Amino acid sequence: MSTPSSPEESPDDASLLPGRATTAGTRRFADRQKCEGDHFTRPDEIWLSSIALGTLRGNPGGIDDLLYRSVVGDFLEWSGNVFNTALSDRLQTSERALGHALARTIREGAASRDEVVVLSKGGALTPNPEFAHDPMRTQADLVECYLDSGILDPSEITRGHSMAPRFLLDQIRRSRLNLKLETIDYYLIQEPEIHLRELGADGFRLALSKAFEAMEYAVGEGWIGAYGLSTWDGFLLPDSDRSHLSIVDLFDVALDVGSGDHHLRVLQLPFGLAMGEGAAAESQLGPDGHSHAILDSLSGTGTVVMASAPLYAGRLIGHVPAFVREAFPEAPSDATTALQFVRSTANVTTAVVGMREVAHVEDNMRLRSIPRADRDLPLRLFAQANQQTSASP
Repeated sequence: MSTPSSPEESPDDASLLPGRATTAGTRRFADRQKCEGDHFTRPDEIWLSSIALGTLRGNPGGIDDLLYRSVVGDFLEWSGNVFNTALSDRLQTSERALGHALARTIREGAASRDEVVVLSKGGALTPNPEFAHDPMRTQADLVECYLDSGILDPSEITRGHSMAPRFLLDQIRRSRLNLKLETIDYYLIQEPEIHLRELGADGFRLALSKAFEAMEYAVGEGWIGAYGLSTWDGFLLPDSDRSHLSIVDLFDVALDVGSGDHHLRVLQLPFGLAMGEGAAAESQLGPDGHSHAILDSLSGTGTVVMASAPLYAGRLIGHVPAFVREAFPEAPSDATTALQFVRSTANVTTAVVGMREVAHVEDNMRLRSIPRADRDLPLRLFAQANQQTSASP
């Protein structure tokens, strides 16, 4: 494998918190918790809580910084050990808030670095937060940071995104600095399906191969532990659509780049009551020649599956159907019902939920003491909903 060009500037590793999540560390964290045994699962090497703290929502800096910093310790106390962020979340300020909070929490002994799982993402061109309220300065900053520096060529940008190797390595560098971490446990490329329509199948496969080479290089350098993709609709679209992502093709590329020892370990996609295609839409053509839902296709692959938008940006609150609430009597609220639905779905590892307030952490994390429901129940509910829709005049 050829070595991708790496950014000229690298963080001083001595200033970063060493270590990464490990099997022994995450198991130790899980064993300390007062929770149901299936709250933590281990699809691959490390144990992950069934709910992750997401950091997408809010404004850059200000009160939202303080809120995110304040809930990190509470989330750990409520048996959560997975933090899901991105360089683009609140224009880098979510990563910085999380980095400060984790450093303090670990320093105070509430958790060890090897017990905590940190996932970040890159791929969307993200300016410095200092220019968030000045569009002209923001544009100039992006040109200076990425084009004038030679990190990116304009031809490598599609709708404000790129997965060029040098760019991705630069994004990893920035995220490590923001998070104050020597190693990011999981690093995901954002919305690769954006490039598929632009490049075509052959061009996309070549670009993805180069991106995976960069990710394997970053793993080898100890900058990340493993990598994956954070998608929106790519895995959910039918295979006839030009933006369709094939899970079979994806693993073929990973095998070509990293052989059997590749580090493609994580996929993130939207899934929940409002977006159930991951379990209900047979969008993936499998090696057996039959079509399957993406979640079904991932069975037995050892892939960590992060379900994003389980509450549909909060719009599900107050609108969960009565028959769904009745199916999960153990869940005390609309939010926990929606989360119980997601985390009980076969092959979902963790539901990613944005939480900035302690009350939300306490409500959502009550599920730590509640077993996941029957794995067939979500599909039965989808079938029931379809029947009701068909019966409506």
